[in-house]
Amino acid sequence: MGGIKKLIGQSNLQINEDLSSIKRIISYLETNYYSNNKINEEDIMIAINGIESSVLGGYNAKVSSGDTVTILSIVHGG
Repeated sequence: MGGIKKLIGQSNLQINEDLSSIKRIISYLETNYYSNNKINEEDIMIAINGIESSVLGGYNAKVSSGDTVTILSIVHGG
């Protein structure tokens, strides 16, 4: 959603590869959609099946087949 959605060009992405952690999904997105950039971990929040990944192990949180991973841009204002 937000910045990630804009950069990959779609709101949903089904990945048909064995990516067993958030870290591997982020790496996949960087390799396939962010060829010249890194995803700034401080600017996003990630949820697995609606649960914030930080309580599930952060970037090492396990992802299973059929899970829904949501990446949200964190909006800062002032």
